[in-house]
Parts: sequence; C-alpha cells; structure tokens
Amino acid sequence: MKIQLTRATVAMLSLTCAVAAAQAQPVASKQVNLGGLSTASLNYGNSFTVNAGIVSSAGGNSFAQAATFYDSYVFSVPDASYSSFTASLDLGNFFAIQGLQARLYSGAPVTPGTPVSSGGGSVLQVWSAAQSNASSTVAAGAGAFNMINLNALAAGSYTLEVRGQVTGTAGGSYAGVINVASAVPEPSTYVLLALGLGLVGFRIRRQHR
Repeated sequence: MKIQLTRATVAMLSLTCAVAAAQAQPVASKQVNLGGLSTASLNYGNSFTVNAGIVSSAGGNSFAQAATFYDSYVFSVPDASYSSFTASLDLGNFFAIQGLQARLYSGAPVTPGTPVSSGGGSVLQVWSAAQSNASSTVAAGAGAFNMINLNALAAGSYTLEVRGQVTGTAGGSYAGVINVASAVPEPSTYVLLALGLGLVGFRIRRQHR
C-alpha cells in the first residue's frame, strides 16, 4: 500500500509539472493584418478577461493565465519608405499586465518562441525593456511610452509583435499607436528634379521658336 501511494504521489507530481509546463508555454493570442501604412498614425491593442485562471483575448484565443501571450500586427510599407517609425504602448489605468514588450521584424509572423529566421525574416529591433503595472485591478498605468523607435523603415512587409502576461484578477489591456513620417527626398533628388524641369523648359522654348 505504501508503494502504491508513493507511485500515485509521483504520478500526481508528474501530472502537476506537466500542466505547469503546458501553462508556461507561449501562446499566439491575436494576429491582425493592419494593411498598408497609408496614414501618419495607426491604432492597435488588445484587452483580456480572466475567469478561473483562463484568459480570453478580445481579439483571439483563450489560454492559461500563467502563459505569455504573443500578439502580432502585420503591415506593409509602400514603395516610398518612411524616414521614421515609432510604436508606442500604454498599459491603461485599469487591469494589469506584467512584462509587456514589443519588437519589430521583417516578414510574416512566426510561431511564438521560435527564431524570426525560421520564417525567413530578420529582426529590426529586439524586444524592448519590459513594462509592468501593479497586479491590482485598479492599478495606475505607466502611461504611454515608445517601444519601437527607428530612424528609417524601407518598403516591405513587417510584423510588430507584443508579448506579456495578464496578471490582473479581472484581466488586462494595452493600447498602442504607430506613427510614421514620409521619407524626405535626398538633395541629389532635388538636383535631378531641377535638371528635369530645366530640360522640359528648354524643349518648350525651342518649340515656341
């Protein structure tokens, strides 16, 4: 009987460890295609509710509260690249999220926990410093802060990825804003434009003669 009890205890401990490991696995919470960045700013974000240790994402899947969620925002930059790209986040004034981070990479979203190179992309900015608010459901947010800040962003397809843990007893939320600025033409571009206009004017003048 003592041996059977020991075996049962070991089996129970093994099961507990397996459940804990499964809960700790990163999960894909939400994936959104923002389309082409044709405007100067674009909003993004997500909110979560918690019930009996299970988190439900407003924009996607449900998962264990101990898990780290990954939200992916896919977008493309038109042929005319941008001279700057910033992505800000705000934890809000209610609910709680711990370890909120963001990164930016080229290409399509990859499976959470796998290298970006596995999807053929490359990292443009690594995970930002983790931001958290208190675990209380009425915690004061940390306010808006920049997670991604690049001097330039060339034409192509990109993924803005956000991750964190929902620790509030009622859930958590975050909101973000993408801001871009159009690339300013290089001085050589203005020289070529002036030469082109001069050539057109010269031809028009010859036609009038």
